[in-house]
Parts: sequence; structure tokens; C-alpha cells
Amino acid sequence: MKNKILFFFSVLLLTSGLIFADTKDYKSGKPWIDSNLKENVVSSKRPSPKDDYHLYVNYDWLLKNDIPEGEKGISSFYQVQKTVEENIAEVLTDPKLLGHDAELVQSLYNAILDWKSRDALGVKPLQPVIDQIKNIRTIDELSDFITSPEMTFLVPVFVSVGNSVKPGDSSSYITEIGFDGFMLNDSAEYKKRTEVGERYYQVGLYKSKAMLVRLGYSETEVEKMFNDMLALEAKLAKKAFSNAQLHSPDLIRRGNNSLSIKRLASLSPEFPLVRFIENNGYGEAKEFLVPAPRRISVLNRVYKKDNLELIKAYMIIRTACNYASLLDSRAYDVAVKADNMITGSKGKVEDKKMAVQIVRDMLKTPLNKAYLKRNDLSELKERITKVCEDTVAIYRKMLDAEEWLSEKTKEKALEKLDSIRIHAVYPEKWIDYSSLQLKGLSLIECIKAIVDYDKKLDMTYTNGKVDKTLWLNEELLIANAFYYPTENSINIIPGLMGSPFYYEGMPQEALMGGVGVIIGHEISHAFDTRGAMFDKDGNFKNWWKRKDFKAFKRRAAKLIAYYDNITVWDGMNSSGTLVQGEAIADMAGMKAMLTLAKTIPGFDYKKFFEAFATNWRGIYPVEFEQFLNYNDPHPKFYLRTNVTVQQFDEFYETYDIKPGDNMYLAPEERICVW
Repeated sequence: MKNKILFFFSVLLLTSGLIFADTKDYKSGKPWIDSNLKENVVSSKRPSPKDDYHLYVNYDWLLKNDIPEGEKGISSFYQVQKTVEENIAEVLTDPKLLGHDAELVQSLYNAILDWKSRDALGVKPLQPVIDQIKNIRTIDELSDFITSPEMTFLVPVFVSVGNSVKPGDSSSYITEIGFDGFMLNDSAEYKKRTEVGERYYQVGLYKSKAMLVRLGYSETEVEKMFNDMLALEAKLAKKAFSNAQLHSPDLIRRGNNSLSIKRLASLSPEFPLVRFIENNGYGEAKEFLVPAPRRISVLNRVYKKDNLELIKAYMIIRTACNYASLLDSRAYDVAVKADNMITGSKGKVEDKKMAVQIVRDMLKTPLNKAYLKRNDLSELKERITKVCEDTVAIYRKMLDAEEWLSEKTKEKALEKLDSIRIHAVYPEKWIDYSSLQLKGLSLIECIKAIVDYDKKLDMTYTNGKVDKTLWLNEELLIANAFYYPTENSINIIPGLMGSPFYYEGMPQEALMGGVGVIIGHEISHAFDTRGAMFDKDGNFKNWWKRKDFKAFKRRAAKLIAYYDNITVWDGMNSSGTLVQGEAIADMAGMKAMLTLAKTIPGFDYKKFFEAFATNWRGIYPVEFEQFLNYNDPHPKFYLRTNVTVQQFDEFYETYDIKPGDNMYLAPEERICVW
């Protein structure tokens, strides 16, 4: 959706916490150990590049580094992000930086760090919200509450509404109906609970008790409400997509359901969905995108007098958890401990770092503008734009050489490639925040003002046309890059522009193995199993000949099967279905750079492959590794290195890889889709 996700502080996850059983053998991975786990690296010797290339390149770094206090891990991305956040902190604390944007971001930053005021308030901001829910006596009173936006700030009410780009017409907005997530993180957990689901259960219970006991509830009362909430969620989960389904390319087709408000009313005669839409300012919408219509029907069935106490328990528990990170230091510590329990992290980050991250997430545009006022990135924009343009040109040669594509489909693919929008470093036009005022507000008042402002802005998009001179996402100051299929845009942002990905004076091979491969990766998303469903203008529209798309799916299926057969550790395999899009993009991005390398005399392939492997060095706790295996659509770091380089003759030639070596994969078994 165009508007912000309200619960930004889910960064402090509604999370979990059982410790893994000591009997697990984390070195049982095949064909490689999970070297994201430091315990595996410490107990290993540096391997040969023929055996485990990722560990060979990154061995010294993995031994030398440890996860910092309060962090979920450390990686090349983390180290680049750390530098960016230090630069952001200078923006947020510079009294000489004038202008409305600086005032906004500094006001929010100061409100976050005003522990004296936050501690003086304690849990008082939460008390009246919980009391209002507690005092609801009838379904009619519940409907009045749910459909009153001014009363439900940070209160989950089962559904949400906002505008997004229309899948079939990327020039237009459509109003979308969204749904709350689940306390156990995944609807599948309500059918068969995993270790991860059990941790979510334990941490949710811990967090609920820690918050609600302060409001006068007994632990026994909280535990009953918590289990009542889960009973209600179990009913709702029956027709909800699982996390695995949410990452499936097929979801785009299954979720592309356009309904009229009359149809929504017929699906929801009991739950006040139409009234909710109207009271939230979207009553004039001509059509609604509903990714999961069956969830409306299920919600309508459970919305009855017999379930009133379960519904109230749901809202009380979830609201208390949502408020934790915004209240006093005692509540904040509960949120931090909960996050540690799910991720395996220890301690907490410094308050100033935490505040930087919240400002970055809540006020992207004002922060970006203030950052650019203090840091001139115009030359960087020119350089990165040129690298992107050069990479697109190389990708054209690569696509043109694909023998398995018919000429007609190849022509459409090249049209899409030539239509890619290059969003490099920063946009030329910004969303307007000139009338937002935060000066003198408390933290919760700031958050509410921002959410209300974004919501009012989003309402103006209803039934409107997309302004394609604006970027779909103005996220610039994180170590990442993006492709958006409805824009057909690659977004190569300044948050990524640090070592090892990019730095002044870097060798050509390192540039290509760093940001070059990443740019190629983002271009490749236009042709992965999701991106391939959108045309050159960003419309959800088929542009393939049928036989070509079948061939494409067969190639993707081979990749999925290969990843499915990789053992991460005892009892856990990688999920090819989950990671297919990112794995396809990794390999195609490397292929683009190797295509370019063929044109460069004396190219040092060893430097190139080492630079690529350096991108993916990282260390995580066991708990977070397991969480990622269920939820992250990216392959694990060591697999992003090893499986990707396995696909290319240049790697075999550079390191003299032969049959029988652990890094060897026979040509007929290789899985490059492109």
C-alpha cells in the first residue's frame, strides 16, 4: 500500500522465546555447513575453495567478528548500514541544519529519546484504550468502536484499508483491503505448531503479561485472554494464506480480486466492513482489491455475540503488545527482551541508534531531504546512473543470446528491459510533508500525527492516477536495493553505497562483484517468477508465448528442487519455493557481470568472485537463522555464494574445480534460469 504500515515498531517483534535443544547438530548441513553460525566456523578449519567457497573467502572475517550488543546479526550490509546510521545521527543532532524537514525529523528523534517524559507517563497512554475495549458490552458497541478511526489508533481491528497500484493498470490506484497478521506469525502455525511458532506463543504470552499486569490484570486473567485470542485467530487462520503461500508467485494471480462495495457488503453482513471503509475515508472508492476474499467471509462468521469476549481479548492483547515500544523504559525493555527471545540477540542497541531507526522508518521523505541538504550526493547519482545504464546494456546482450526463448517472447523481454526505470540514489520529486507539524509533541502524539498525515495523503489517491514522477518507495537510507514490478523500476539507493559494495577507487572486478552484481540482480527481478508476470509498463499481464513460459517454469522447477535438497542442518532443509525469485536474480545478476567480463582484457576472475563472496558474509544466532529459513525469501548467505558460483564455467576454470570436489556441479545439473 502507498500509506505507511501503521505498526512500524514491529521491528520490535511481537515475538518469542524458547531456547533450541542442545541435541541439534548444526554442522550436519549438506553439501556445506551453515557458516552463518559462528559456532560452526570456530570448530572448522579454513576449507579449500574447491570444498566450500563461501567459507574459504570469508573465514578470517567470520572468526574475527561477533554479533554486536542488541543486534540480530552482523554482515557486510550491517557494516554499511552502521556508517549510514552514524551519518543520519549527525543530521538529527545538527542544530545548524534548518528548514521544515530538519525540524520534523529532529522533533521525532528528541521525542523518542525524552525518557524523562516517557517514564513520567508510564502506561497512562495505554490505559484508556484498554478500558474502552474492556467496557464494550454488545456487538453494536463493538462495531461503533471498530469503525471509529479516532478510537482505534494502534488497535488491531482485523482489517485495514488503503490505496495501492492496480495490478492490471499500473497507471491507476485501487483501494485495497488488508488483514491483520497473526500472533504466531504464520497461519500455518494454527494447524501444526513448529518450534518457531512455539517461541512466538511463549513470547506473546510473556509480553502480554508484562504489559497488562501493570494495568491491573492478574497473570491468570492475561493467560486466559491470550489463549482466547489464539482460539479466535485459529478460526481466522483457516482461510488465510500461509507465509509460504504469501511468497509464492502464484499469489499474484490468486490475490488479484477486484470487488465492488456492494459485493463487500454481501460478503460481510455482520462485520461492519462497509461502515469501516466509509468512516476511514474511502467510501468513494469505485473498486476494491481483496487478496483473500474468503477471510472476509470467515471474519463475518466469527463476528457474533458468542465470540464477543474472544474478540475483546484479541484487541486487548494485541494493543498492549503494540504499545510496548512507545511507552516508558520499563515497557520498552519488555519489547527488547521479546525481540531477543525470537532472534537470539543479546542486550539492546544504544538508544540513539534505536531512535535513528525509528525516524528513518517513520519519516522517510523528510529525513532523506534533510540528509541530502547536509550531504551532496549529486556526483554519486551520476556515477550510479551510468553503472545502471551500462548494466542494462549488458543484460540486453545476455537476453538476446538466450536460445530457449522464441523470437516473439525475446522481443517482449527486450522491450521490458528497455523500459526499466532507473531510480539511482535519490528522486527529483518528493511527497509533500510541508503541513505536518511535530514540534512540542510527545512520542505517541508524534506517531499518531505522522500516521494521520499519511492516511489523509493516501485518501487523495482514491480512484486517482499514479504520479510516475514520484518513486513508489522513498526508502533511501538502508543498505539494500529494490525492484518494483508495478513500476518496472530498479532502485539503487545511497544506503548501499559503502564498502564492500561500492567505494571510491575500487578495482573494476570488485565493482562488478559488488554493486555491479547487485544492480544486475535487481534488473533480473523483472524476469524472475514474480516479475515475469508483469509487462514493460508494470501491468499484471501475460507477454509470453505459452511454450516459452512452460519452459521458463520447468527451469525454475529445477532450481526449486535443487534448493529443496540442501540440508541446512539436522531436520531442516532450505525451501526452494520460498527463495526461487531471489535465487534466480542472484544467478542472472552474476551472469550479466560475467558477460561484461568477457569484453575486458586481462579481467581478474579471482578478484571478482572473492568480491562477490564478500557481499554475503554474515553471522546470525541459531534462533534467527531458523526464523529466516521459514520467512526470508532470500537464500542463506553461504548459499547465495556457493550455489550461485557453482553455475558458471568461469568459476570452475579460476579455481580448477573438478568432478569429486564439493563445489562441483555437473553441467547438466546446473540450475541457472537465465
